[in-house]
Amino acid sequence: MPNTLAPILAPHRTVRAFRQEPLPDGLLERLVAEAQRAATDANGQMYCFVRVLAPGLRRTLAALAGDQEHVVTAAEFLVACADLQRNARVLRHRGFTPGEFPASGLHFAIVDAALAAQRLTDAAEAIRLGTCYIGGLLNGVEEVIDLLALPPGVLPLFGICLGWPAEAPRERPRVALTSVLHTDRYDAQGTPAIEADVAAMARTTRGGDWLKVLSKYFAAGGTMEAREASLRRALARQQFAWE
Repeated sequence: MPNTLAPILAPHRTVRAFRQEPLPDGLLERLVAEAQRAATDANGQMYCFVRVLAPGLRRTLAALAGDQEHVVTAAEFLVACADLQRNARVLRHRGFTPGEFPASGLHFAIVDAALAAQRLTDAAEAIRLGTCYIGGLLNGVEEVIDLLALPPGVLPLFGICLGWPAEAPRERPRVALTSVLHTDRYDAQGTPAIEADVAAMARTTRGGDWLKVLSKYFAAGGTMEAREASLRRALARQQFAWE
């Protein structure tokens, strides 16, 4: 059954059309300061945001992400990164030798970055800004590292578009609550639950075929497999790889 519980927060809606209007001075800094109040493992704050202002750089990133024009037209565009470099620099500055923990570091840095980014977008939406996450940067992750001059220990994760919305997208459905909420142990979906989710999610796409979208990304030969080799190279290059 679809999730019909009343929301506590205003529903999230992804915005891809923005008015050509800048944010007020200081608002972006306030939003990032709000992001900094998110939970963080061991208070390590293992993330950073790269604010992209140069129009040419925006256009290049938009192309790498799959020609997503809203990367160019949004008032602000940020790239959220996992960042182990900053803490290592602080440790070296005070005479400590940084540890070697690429797997654990990647895990907690991604969590830190995601929590901070979500708090930022929640704050943005609370003041009626539109937001859009850009996962497509992973298509050109190695190029993004070069374009943003990211040092070892820093890995680009996703982009965030921010701006005043020029559209009012409808709220998209989600899978059933019982598909994501398990009690005491993992409860794998049976056929009725799978079919119910497929039916509930049908209207998320123009063609009414959610499975077609899933297969495009997650089936054999899909987008995720295509990204795998370059991401592994980027992990090794940025010192997040392990045997």
